[in-house]
Amino acid sequence: MSQASKPYTAPNREIYGWAIGGIATHALICMYGQAMNIFTVGFGLKAAVVGWAMMLPRVFDAIIDPLMGHFSDNLDTRWGRRKPFLVGGSVLAGLFVALLWWGNREWSDTSQLIYLTVLGTLFYCSWGLYSMAWNSLGYELTDDYNHRSRVAAIGGVFASGVLALNGWTYWFALRPFFGGEVYGIRWISSVVAVFAIGAAFYAACTCKERFTKVNKEHMPIGPALKTTLKNRPFVILLLYKFCQILGERVFTGLLFYLGMYYVCKGDKNLATSITGLGGTIGSFLGFAVMPLIPLLSRKLGKRAGLTIPAGFAFALALCLPIILTPSVPHLLLLPILLLMTLSIIANTMTNAILPDICDLDELENGERREGLYTAVVAFVSKLEISLTVLVVGYLVDLSGFDPKLVVQPAAVMSKMLWMAIIPTGFFTFCGLMLAMRFKMNEESMDQIRRELDARRVTAANGEVISTDEAPPATTI
Repeated sequence: MSQASKPYTAPNREIYGWAIGGIATHALICMYGQAMNIFTVGFGLKAAVVGWAMMLPRVFDAIIDPLMGHFSDNLDTRWGRRKPFLVGGSVLAGLFVALLWWGNREWSDTSQLIYLTVLGTLFYCSWGLYSMAWNSLGYELTDDYNHRSRVAAIGGVFASGVLALNGWTYWFALRPFFGGEVYGIRWISSVVAVFAIGAAFYAACTCKERFTKVNKEHMPIGPALKTTLKNRPFVILLLYKFCQILGERVFTGLLFYLGMYYVCKGDKNLATSITGLGGTIGSFLGFAVMPLIPLLSRKLGKRAGLTIPAGFAFALALCLPIILTPSVPHLLLLPILLLMTLSIIANTMTNAILPDICDLDELENGERREGLYTAVVAFVSKLEISLTVLVVGYLVDLSGFDPKLVVQPAAVMSKMLWMAIIPTGFFTFCGLMLAMRFKMNEESMDQIRRELDARRVTAANGEVISTDEAPPATTI
């Protein structure tokens, strides 16, 4: 067996520079995520109309994601494979998210739908390019199995900071000096766009790319996608993400209405202040949990980082009929805090696992495809998020919700409550079962890295080695 060299890890300056770039990823998409709430409550549009306007851009972007990821993997420029996407994607995404809120409330539903769909499509495609490049660049920062959890955790710290502020976005937009939430969100989105672009430029200037010349033989997109989807650990992780997003997004989408009109009885200020407080406390919990994630990886393995959040999410779903009660409105904090913390842990561990999967793919197929793997995850996630936004819109309308009423009928809110609980419980349980089937661990990754080290040494010495001649990959 070949002796593994000390795994590469980038200097802390690069790791933290990359993590700062995550501010752009999370801040921009969180700002866009306010659209359902702002356009239904602030503009008074039907939830189903907004659902379609938010679904279509994600679907279009999801379709082109694998193409852009594959193109990025094989791009050869003086600036590298990822940095052109970092710079261009952040500037365009910041511009379009700031323009999103400038529709006229007097327009017809059709005009609103067209405006939101066009601006949303332009935003989502730009943000998708940036997010793909940023995530892919992060996978290059270390080869160490456990340090990958540390890198992902550092990125998660900055995500927690963004989420802390995002929880107060609607509350802040309601401040009287703005003159209403629509005018407030216009100012807020412009400020967020400026900070996001600055963070993206800092990451592009700070980080170095390692694998700019690794893919010497270009594989067409079709065979590359087919190979990607034959990777068993990746398929399990993809299905896990699918269940996690469905369970989380349907519930959180309906939680906005349940919190405002069921728990808080139509009191916008109380509901948004609880949401903001939950976001802030949840972010501090995220900060507290982040240092424990690398420890969890070392002691229990990365699979535990998937099973533990899924298990707690399933338990939370079972307790929701007791937690969501108008008699104690501040219990609304509990699902907000738990879902935010569990999501941070699961997403951080997923980001730590994807570089391991890329290593396995390189061993089996001889190419580094971080962009394609990131894009395939984004493809599934965006299609699913698009579906859940549309589903939430129709569930809200199906429940009988009327945005013109300050207080909603009890029967409407009761129906909406069970519409939130049932899918949450089902999909979190499925996610738990999938997490338990994930097999990659530190021992198998150590063997994979040894074989990769041997291959790279051979290549550095000028010898040609093909995937047919390579040592057999570790079976997972």
